[in-house]
Amino acid sequence: MEKLRLLIADDDEYDRLVLRETCINLNYFELKDAADGLETVEITESWRPHIILMDIMMPKMDGIEASQIIKERYPQIIIMIVTGVFDSSVEDKMRAIGIDVYVHKPINKELIRFELQNVVLAFHLGLSNFKEKTKKIILNPFNSDIPSYKTIFDIVNTDTMMEFGLWLFDRYKSKFTTLSSKFDKVIKLFYKLMIEGTRNGKTLTIIVEESYEEFYITIKFDKAITLEQKTLDMLSEFGTDVIILENIFCARLSKPKEEEEIVVQEIPTQVQIKNAPVEDMQSQHKTQSVKEVRVMKENEKELMHQSFIHKTSASDYVAEVGDILDDILELSSIDDEWREGLNLIEVEPSEKNLIHFVDAVLYVYVRVINSLFEFTALAYALTSLGSFIKDNAKIVSEDKSKIKTMIMLFEHLGEDLTSWREHIFVLQDTEDIHYLDSSFFSSCMQIEGIIGDKEVRGDDEDSMEFF
Repeated sequence: MEKLRLLIADDDEYDRLVLRETCINLNYFELKDAADGLETVEITESWRPHIILMDIMMPKMDGIEASQIIKERYPQIIIMIVTGVFDSSVEDKMRAIGIDVYVHKPINKELIRFELQNVVLAFHLGLSNFKEKTKKIILNPFNSDIPSYKTIFDIVNTDTMMEFGLWLFDRYKSKFTTLSSKFDKVIKLFYKLMIEGTRNGKTLTIIVEESYEEFYITIKFDKAITLEQKTLDMLSEFGTDVIILENIFCARLSKPKEEEEIVVQEIPTQVQIKNAPVEDMQSQHKTQSVKEVRVMKENEKELMHQSFIHKTSASDYVAEVGDILDDILELSSIDDEWREGLNLIEVEPSEKNLIHFVDAVLYVYVRVINSLFEFTALAYALTSLGSFIKDNAKIVSEDKSKIKTMIMLFEHLGEDLTSWREHIFVLQDTEDIHYLDSSFFSSCMQIEGIIGDKEVRGDDEDSMEFF
């Protein structure tokens, strides 16, 4: 059969070489390269490839715009995104454009080969519509009637674990608005499996498929793994929503039963307005007296009050975290950066310095903690706090009293994070590693409330302690 035309579009020369080598070894294709989005569109016009491996971040024209142009003109062309961008909103755009596969970098040759072989099979069978064929190539055992679109992760270290966890959190929230009551437990289970599956230099692959109301996550391990009893206990909680074979794990994550509101507004009952015409009193009451109330969502209440069936001592936990321990201990270098970042904000309280502190200091903790399946509550709290600070950086930077308050609160938070790290991972002297979870969570909410002029409400106000 005549070879298929395949275009590799990537501005990184090394990645183009890796993809070219992968495709040449399959011996199915004629190949051409493009180094930017504009060149990709031009080559497509003249050469009409059957398949395009498309990067997103490229000069002149990015992969999103190039894909949109190409799909509008030639919808039959198969476009496979191969990118290091982890952003669910970008994936939504790609899904709307009609992209067929979304593969995350670093490039995994086996994943690329697997997807390309599916495409070649479709063409060899004479199918005019690739999606009609790939719709039948389903990995999950729960639902065969789903779109062909897949998101693929190559898990090789703690950074890629964190990227998958953040992607799934962001993607799930953007699709369903709020979290399922099982979401936190599912994330813990995934982290546990990823840690066990990447020991001793091994890797694993995660393939995510979606229907309108469910996510299907398939984990393919390099080899069969032996699960610890603690992991088996976690698995038993999910019943028929998880299936595990020798080296394959499949999970189903459903849409929450009820969506919740994050913020409500409240009008204070007593407002004094002097020397105001009667007709203006209502408008002033509405525009000047509205107070935002930060209401805890059900999943946040569950996270803050979460408890574990089995208490875990620090010494037992450290014995099982393995290679991640080095990353945690390296956080000691952040202590000085934490103080320096706050000092810089105090001297120069700019929007830029606030955002830099979140990205370069606070989120370093988030990236490491996201690798710890037992501490999703803490990771969630710090991520939420960082997003809040970034969203309100301009307002906070222009208010001297807010800056002063924020610096004081973050000094305390930094000291407590240091204490948490030392008592669990260095001294290993705590009987239960979760002794500070709810306190951290409530403190982060209090910081949001104080800086954002919000009242923080939960079911049990006595639990809202601030160290």
